[in-house]
Amino acid sequence: MPAGTDDDDRGRTWWRWLPLMAIALAAAVLPMSVSRAATPAETDDDTLRAGAETYSAVCSSCHQPSGVGLSGRFPPLLDNPNVDDAEYVEDVIRNGLSGEIVVNGETYDGVMPAQSTLTDDEVSDVIVYIQSGFATPAGPVAEVATGPVAGTELPLLANFGMTTAFLIAIAAGALVLGPRIVAVGPHHQFSWVDAWLKTGVIVVGSILATTIVPARALELETVQDLPRTAQDLIAVGLWSAAICATLWALWYAHREKRI
Repeated sequence: MPAGTDDDDRGRTWWRWLPLMAIALAAAVLPMSVSRAATPAETDDDTLRAGAETYSAVCSSCHQPSGVGLSGRFPPLLDNPNVDDAEYVEDVIRNGLSGEIVVNGETYDGVMPAQSTLTDDEVSDVIVYIQSGFATPAGPVAEVATGPVAGTELPLLANFGMTTAFLIAIAAGALVLGPRIVAVGPHHQFSWVDAWLKTGVIVVGSILATTIVPARALELETVQDLPRTAQDLIAVGLWSAAICATLWALWYAHREKRI
C-alpha cells in the first residue's frame, strides 16, 4: 500500500463529517436566535399594554383615549412632532408644562400639572405607548376608571366645606374690620393699623379684579368655545374694566376722606 494512502483516507473521513457538524451547529444556534428575536416582541407587547393602562388612568381624560386632544384646550399627542423626543416628553410628564405651544399650526396656552406620582417604569411605558402612535397591544388592557388626577381635585364635600369656611371668614372679617376700613377722617389721623388694613383691601381687591376674574371667565366652557381672538378680547376687556374700577374706587375713597 502506498505511503500516502492512510493520510488520504483520514482526509476523506474528516470531510465526510463536515455536513453533520454544520447541521449540529445550526441546530444549536437557531433556537437562541429565535428566542432573541421573540423576546423584544414580547417585551414591546408588555410595555405597550402597561403604557396603555397608565395613559388611560392619567392622560386620556385631557388628551382623549386616542390622543387626538381637544382643539384649543389640550394639544394632540397623535401625529405631534414633539412626541418624537422622548426626553422632552419625559420632562413634561415629570415637571409639567405651562405657556403657549404650537402643535400642527394651532396654539395652545394651558397648564399641565406635573405627574410626580408616576414611577420610572410607568413614565417609560407610557412614552413608548404614545410614540407607537397609540398602537393596540395584544391582550386585554385593564379598564381604568378615569377621573381627576390625584392631588388636582378635592371631593365635593371638601370643596363645599372649604367654600363655606371661606365665606364665614370673609363675613366675620367684614363685621369686625369693616368699620375701620371705611372709617372717615383726616388722612394724618389714621393709625398705622388702619392704614395697613385699607392698603391690604386695595391690593387684594386689585389682584382679584385684574387676575382672578379674567382667568375664571376664560375657563368658562362658553368662552372656551369662542375663537382665540374673541377670548383675548374678553380677557383684555375684563382686565381694563377692573383697572378702571380700581382707579375710580381709589379716587372716590380719597375724595370721601376714607383713605
